[in-house]
Amino acid sequence: MRLKDYYKILEVLPSANQQEIKKAYRRLAFQYHPDQNADNHFAEAHFKELHEAYSILSHSEKRKKYDEERWLSGTSKRMQAEQIISPEWILNESGRLRSHVSTLDTHRMSHRSLSDYVFLILSDSHMAILQKHGNAELNNQIVNEILGATEHLQVQYLEAIAERLVLLAAHDNTIRDIIFKTVEERKKRAKISLWMPLYVIIISVVLAVLMYLYGRKY
Repeated sequence: MRLKDYYKILEVLPSANQQEIKKAYRRLAFQYHPDQNADNHFAEAHFKELHEAYSILSHSEKRKKYDEERWLSGTSKRMQAEQIISPEWILNESGRLRSHVSTLDTHRMSHRSLSDYVFLILSDSHMAILQKHGNAELNNQIVNEILGATEHLQVQYLEAIAERLVLLAAHDNTIRDIIFKTVEERKKRAKISLWMPLYVIIISVVLAVLMYLYGRKY
């Protein structure tokens, strides 16, 4: 299981002292408290992650053990711990994913892994941050980046991702329509790919029969 970056969740640096951690937790806990975000399960999920992060980082022994695990797992390097999670950071990660996928052999890539990575970007915690900031233009850019990154993703994985993208698009009907149309087009493309081998066989058989009949005639 991937080690969570509690410093990112609380939007503090790994060098933060207890007073800074406490202050950050109080600010974010108030911002994402369920009472402040009725019927928003993303905010509720992020609130739980904030509490989880604070329970570890506010306890000296637990924090020490966590820091050791974090160092061993390489999270500090892999996730660039000096940077806090923000809508801009999420957009940047979406763009990096799209660029990375463009270099892969789409016929041999792991569709499950790509799907899992997208859900890391669109986690409940990140969705809560994006919804709280409500930057429609930035959210739409994230939608476009994710759609680009998942251009060759199998439909069985794409549909679940599309549900999150629709939530991110909020009330922007234009973007929502793009998402729906993209899913439908890729469903059609998947069906064509599924039946293509049969079409090839049928055409080959028909051509063979025609050539046989032509040969007998002449």
